[in-house]
Amino acid sequence: MGTDRPALHVGDRDGLPDAAWTSLPAETTRIAPSEPAERDDRFKKDAVVVVRLDAGEEGPAERLRRIRERFPDAPVLAYSADDDPDAAIDAGRLGIEYVSGRRLAADGETLADRVAELTERDGDGRRDDVDRAFLEPFVRIVSDRRADLEEQIDALLELGRGYLGLSIGYSSRITDDRLEIRQYSDSTGVLDPIAGGDADGSVPLELTYCRRTVSSRSAGGDRGTDGGRGERGGGEDGERNGRPGVFAFTDPEAAGMRGDPAYEQFGFGSYVGGRVVVDEEVFGTICFLDPESRDRPFDASEELFVELLAEWLGREIERRLALERREAAVEQYEETLERIDDAFFALDDEWRFTYVNEKAATLLDRDPDELLGAEVWEEFPAAIGREYERNYRRAMEEQETVSFEEHYEPLDLWTEVTAYPSPDGLSVFFSDVTDRKRREATLERLLSTVERIQRTDDKEAIANRLIEAADEVLGYEIGGVRLHDPETDRLRLVATSDGLGERFAGRDPRPPGEGVTGTVYERGEPWVCDDVAALGDDRDYHGMRSFATMPLGEHGAFVVGASEPNAFDEDDVSVLELLSTNAVAAMDAHDRRGRLRTYENALKNVDDMVCVLDADGAVTYATKPFAEWLGVDDRALVGSRLEEALPDPSAERVSTAVRGLLDHVASGGPAADGPNADPVQSVVVSVERDDDSRTQRGELRLSALAGGSTGVVGSLSDTTDLHRTRTELTREQDRFDRLFERLPDPVIEVALEPNETVIAGVNSAFADRFGYDPVALRGRTIDALDILDDRIAGPGEEPGTGGEGEGTDERSLDERVREEGSVAAEVRRRTVDGPREFLFRGFTYETAGGRRAFGIYTDITDRQRRERYFRVVNRILRHNLRNELNVVFGFASEIASNAEDDRTADYARRIETTGRRLADLAEGAAGIRRVVEEGTVSDPEPVSVGQVAGAVREECAERYPEARIDAAVPDDAVVRGDDRLRDALGHLVENAVVHARADAPRVEIGAERHPEGETVSVRVADDGPGIPDGVREVITGEAEVTQLNHNTGIGLWIVAWIVEAYGGEVAFGPGIDGEGTTVTLRLPAAE
Repeated sequence: MGTDRPALHVGDRDGLPDAAWTSLPAETTRIAPSEPAERDDRFKKDAVVVVRLDAGEEGPAERLRRIRERFPDAPVLAYSADDDPDAAIDAGRLGIEYVSGRRLAADGETLADRVAELTERDGDGRRDDVDRAFLEPFVRIVSDRRADLEEQIDALLELGRGYLGLSIGYSSRITDDRLEIRQYSDSTGVLDPIAGGDADGSVPLELTYCRRTVSSRSAGGDRGTDGGRGERGGGEDGERNGRPGVFAFTDPEAAGMRGDPAYEQFGFGSYVGGRVVVDEEVFGTICFLDPESRDRPFDASEELFVELLAEWLGREIERRLALERREAAVEQYEETLERIDDAFFALDDEWRFTYVNEKAATLLDRDPDELLGAEVWEEFPAAIGREYERNYRRAMEEQETVSFEEHYEPLDLWTEVTAYPSPDGLSVFFSDVTDRKRREATLERLLSTVERIQRTDDKEAIANRLIEAADEVLGYEIGGVRLHDPETDRLRLVATSDGLGERFAGRDPRPPGEGVTGTVYERGEPWVCDDVAALGDDRDYHGMRSFATMPLGEHGAFVVGASEPNAFDEDDVSVLELLSTNAVAAMDAHDRRGRLRTYENALKNVDDMVCVLDADGAVTYATKPFAEWLGVDDRALVGSRLEEALPDPSAERVSTAVRGLLDHVASGGPAADGPNADPVQSVVVSVERDDDSRTQRGELRLSALAGGSTGVVGSLSDTTDLHRTRTELTREQDRFDRLFERLPDPVIEVALEPNETVIAGVNSAFADRFGYDPVALRGRTIDALDILDDRIAGPGEEPGTGGEGEGTDERSLDERVREEGSVAAEVRRRTVDGPREFLFRGFTYETAGGRRAFGIYTDITDRQRRERYFRVVNRILRHNLRNELNVVFGFASEIASNAEDDRTADYARRIETTGRRLADLAEGAAGIRRVVEEGTVSDPEPVSVGQVAGAVREECAERYPEARIDAAVPDDAVVRGDDRLRDALGHLVENAVVHARADAPRVEIGAERHPEGETVSVRVADDGPGIPDGVREVITGEAEVTQLNHNTGIGLWIVAWIVEAYGGEVAFGPGIDGEGTTVTLRLPAAE
């Protein structure tokens, strides 16, 4: 036959996608499946028949059978838009080629391409290629539903090896450029090491022939070109690479495999492989190969065989994956439905059950398997015509979710239902709300009963209401109420159920603790008995087998009985407790009303000033003394508003307070205006009597009525005398406050509590001197004061002593004042101007509120400094000057007596030397005077000790080049001071050099900041003769300055005065290597 055979399309092409693969040959004849073809014999002999399988009413298998019967000899191409594995198998059995539109689109082909290929192949004997020698085994293998996929693949690999005459066949999975051999059949054993060659059983894809199979639609070139030797079908060893998705060769050299990594490594002579596509993605390959080259190329039927295997395997994997996903989804869906708390069932569009979970089956009292496939209306006919049917049908018709509650009579089941429609059916979720519905009905009856009880104004009537409620609300017909009579201390039977009155009437009043009601009354706790037989007593319970007894507070007890055991559940007990609670409230209200009447009668006979206001603020009751204090008649006051009887501004204050309390009662919470929200308010009122020139003052205490009553009660207290006394005391206090504030010395007032001392106040002088806020100090303990000058305490010294001895800190002074009553002591305290010396005087006094004390601080700093100055000048300078002058006078006398000899010159030199010492002494005295006059540093600045030490070292090193002066001071050594620090360090270094014994004296300047961070110690150490102890004691103040005990040097005194001005201290210690002296200056650190 030729290649220009006509094409005949059978079937409707409507509905096909607008895609390239749908194109047919230009002159294709189209006929309907039912249209006879006898009108053109050429169709039966020469035409290529194209048939669509996914259109029309008949199935694909039936249509293929009819087409083959109608065109037994013609080549037939069957197709569908989507993959249809069953149709492909049916077509294979009938010798019909099948292709899907998805496959054509993936390979870039059209129906016209396949028609042309089929025409050409049929001319070469295509029908004979697909012979039954392999087709029948192939169909048998793929149709065996008892075998799993792995078994089918093994069988197909064996079939392919035999059919192709190759020794190896395998299927693979390709992932991330690696190939894993999943299954294989190998008679040579070559694949054994390859299949397990890597840890995960995979090899790089680039080292396999499958790389070419999956990389393009024909690895050997474009379709129909030479892939090995010669044209397609031409030459004995020509390679067949024309089928899409199939790569084959039998002559590797001719196929251009030289240099290919796979060929270079494995060197197989024959290979044919097809790519397996799953979900439009390359999944892997199915391949056959042999170490030797075949004696002939693979023909079209063999390539077709491989292509069919690959397509079938791809569809089967897709089917298995889809099945696994579907099964997992169904399993998860069913697990979800079983886990939900609600009952659930699903209906299809014909109202048949498709799923019922266990909860639904339990509530419906049916077996879920019996309901599946059954129609809901047949299984539950009582739902027809009810809300169930109306809502289900509305949901399906309108495709809208419905929710409703309905009672299903046959099961006595109340349900809350939500139904979700879809085009395929209805999903129904429902829950059992029977208990809730019953509780709601019970609650409605209970609320009605409670209202009747609250409206009842008699105890026995309330008892009868309880008996009625037990019957109406819970359905129990046995009941009784006993009330306590306080006069006889007996429980009296006041109410019984109908029909039991005569039985109970024979029972006399009983004491608390006797019988069921007596026991419950005495214990105050409910008693529920499930079976009276278990009590083991001989009492007659009048037909009751179980009972529940509730206490009625101090009023009595309420018993309800049933003729069967275990009659009372938790809900019944809760209802009875609620009834009893409301009955107790009603009885309490009855008693309160009685007490109020009693109180009213009592108030009429007492002198208390009391009034009661209603919800509108009008006076509903007022005692006669209350009206007389206001100066009005008590009968005229009742019915009027209280503020009308008061003058302004008292009237406005009372009106505001009453409105606030009434707002509080009405809203159950704070009123909107804030201050008026308090449940109790006090208002100061005043009235002026016409017959008395004095103004009467009082305090009106207003409070909201308790117990749910709406109104205000007022209690008036006359405060006229109290106001007068307070006024006088206020004047006295004002005079004392003015005196307290005007004292120039700092004063503190404290309250001496049993376990602590609390600051009651300080005057302005105290606040200014010590830098404290008087308001912030008031009410705090004495420990809150931080005025002790303890920052310069050295190692081993107690903070706060400041060199003044024991007993000068605030705690010790507090203890002495408590013990001695009056104390005077000189103390040093830290002020805003630095450390100052004070004379402290403390004394206690008694008040109505307890024992108190005053502490007065008088500043004596300047006085002490002057005293010390005068002692130094008068005792030291005067002594030195006198001695030096005596020497001068002696030498002068010698010169006068021995003129013009050799000794005159020597005496003259001595006179000169002594004059210099006298000049230096005078200069030192001037330095002391300057230091004393400048006094304490009032505005200290941060001074770097390191910079000062460096400057002093350079200056002294220049004046005394033979001396070795070192300075090592850390950067954080910064003190509060001024430029006098340089003078102090200069005197110390100069003294160390001048008084040294060695020719090359050593001096070291150092400093350190203490861990607390409040002081810095500056040290000057030398290796000289040292400073005598007597001099040290004079400088530190440990010894008095006398003619026999003093320091002839001025420099140390200047240092001591400068350090004192800074608020610091001077200490002495061993010098370098234990020789000489270390002078330590402890100075306040800069912040």
